[in-house]
Amino acid sequence: MGGSIQKTDNIKWMIALRVVAGGPLLFFGVMHLLGMMPMKPLLVEAGLPAADLMAIAAPLMQVIAGASLLAGAFARVGGLVAIGSMGGALVTHVKIPNDKWPDVMKYAENPGAWTAVPVYIEEPMGMMIMAIAILVVSVVVVWKGAGAFSFDRKGALESV
Repeated sequence: MGGSIQKTDNIKWMIALRVVAGGPLLFFGVMHLLGMMPMKPLLVEAGLPAADLMAIAAPLMQVIAGASLLAGAFARVGGLVAIGSMGGALVTHVKIPNDKWPDVMKYAENPGAWTAVPVYIEEPMGMMIMAIAILVVSVVVVWKGAGAFSFDRKGALESV
């Protein structure tokens, strides 16, 4: 069905890498989409174009990449999407000064307040480290494939 995109070896430890990358992507993508951690203030503060569109498109891509990596279904494609998504996350982290990080939790409580009175916090460095880790792990998945315990593994799609 997917040909070489789904070709993978029986590498058992790949499931751990897929969970490390896919879990946070899916979690934060859903949080952004539901408005619990709005992405728009981050994009606006970073000065990135099309903030309204990207505030929806980027979390959708995170959800797609996260689900693909977790299931190991077309994991290489999910890895490529994750690489793009985390590239955007790193650009956002670099463009926003450390002391001008939008407090998205306050914005989630009152969405109309962001443009009137922005609230800033210190940049959460753990998020940048997580983005780098997801990026690196996604590169490994693109390179090696989904490994064992995945839908991409030979025969897994035929048995479903």
